[in-house]
Amino acid sequence: MKETAKENLMQLMSLLNSINESDYTRENNILTGATIGQHIRHILEFYLLLVSGSFTGSISYDKRERNPRIENNLTFAKDTINLLIPAIRLINEEDSVMLEADYTIDGNTTNTVKSSVGRELAYCIEHSIHHQALIKAGLIATGLPDLIDKDFGVAYSTIRYRDN
Repeated sequence: MKETAKENLMQLMSLLNSINESDYTRENNILTGATIGQHIRHILEFYLLLVSGSFTGSISYDKRERNPRIENNLTFAKDTINLLIPAIRLINEEDSVMLEADYTIDGNTTNTVKSSVGRELAYCIEHSIHHQALIKAGLIATGLPDLIDKDFGVAYSTIRYRDN
């Protein structure tokens, strides 16, 4: 699964190598005013939390940093991917982690669920694909579909089904 995560991150890198800073940071109506950069930040921060949590034994996606440098600076976003790829190679998918999350609007109820690094890696991949689909819609709406390939934002099971 680590190789799949690397491939997923390389898809993002390919987009970052193709898009210009203006299109990366432009608010997009299809994305309800969000930017491509904000979606990239969101994806990368989940991966970052997975890596750090794999060593501390606890992951809370709710408590992510929301680093504006990732969403506003293409070079910094690329550097983040370049740090994540070797870090993901070091994680042990068999390790246990505790997932902490609050699924309430008022933010007063923390749930703790036993998970594994491998399960959370699978979640990060699926989460990324979901956001890539949104990014794809935003790129199409702004006339930039050529920045990505046809499989960007498509679940791997769908690609296999479609190709049969």
